[in-house]
Amino acid sequence: MNGKVALVTGANTGIGLAIATRLLADGFALGYATAGETPELEGPLDELHGQIAWVYGDLTDPKVPEQLVAEVVAKLGRIDVLVNNAGLSTAKPFFDLTAADFDLTFDVDVRASFLLAQAAATRMRDQGTGGSIVNITSVHEHIPRPNLSIYAAAKAALGMLSKGLALELAEFDIRVNSVAPGVIATPRNEADAETLNPEVPLGRPGKPEEVAALVSFLCSDEASYVTGSSYIIDGGMIQQVVKMPAG
Repeated sequence: MNGKVALVTGANTGIGLAIATRLLADGFALGYATAGETPELEGPLDELHGQIAWVYGDLTDPKVPEQLVAEVVAKLGRIDVLVNNAGLSTAKPFFDLTAADFDLTFDVDVRASFLLAQAAATRMRDQGTGGSIVNITSVHEHIPRPNLSIYAAAKAALGMLSKGLALELAEFDIRVNSVAPGVIATPRNEADAETLNPEVPLGRPGKPEEVAALVSFLCSDEASYVTGSSYIIDGGMIQQVVKMPAG
């Protein structure tokens, strides 16, 4: 153990699970946040080894971010790293989108990440030891894709939030960065990943573990001079515009 504590949201599957597993391997105690306490949301928690505090709550509720951070600190004593991984992928043609789609996407992808960052950074500041916040955005933080208008807008907002927080929190030695994955083979988007392979110059989808390795670096002391950046991990996809609509 390295004596530090990380909170990862959306930690029960895909990229979130890979990040949680990697940070445990790096020696962090882990706040493992999922949407609920039911078995289908728990994920393979029993298979992870290390000091783990499972916390849960619906991020559409603005009270939940403070609750999650408070519970992690109560159970593990501190917080040094926050990874805002939980998010929604809203894929609809523009004319089919509703106000409810907009609100739900921004509530989870932007507002919850903002409130989590605020709660975590407050503890990091008060601890006086600095910290790292990593926001998982998307390659669509930087480039659009048909049927992802609201999703891309939310990820772009989260990316700019990262930059703003990097400026405001630097005096407290709290670093804030974004990681922007492209096509990653997760259970949620396996079919889409296979379809998009020709759009990726490296010719394959990424692995959740590859995203986790980048997050691991940004959470480590090796990245102590890195803040306010967005790291694209997409096999080169951003070099060409994806024309195929999301489904």
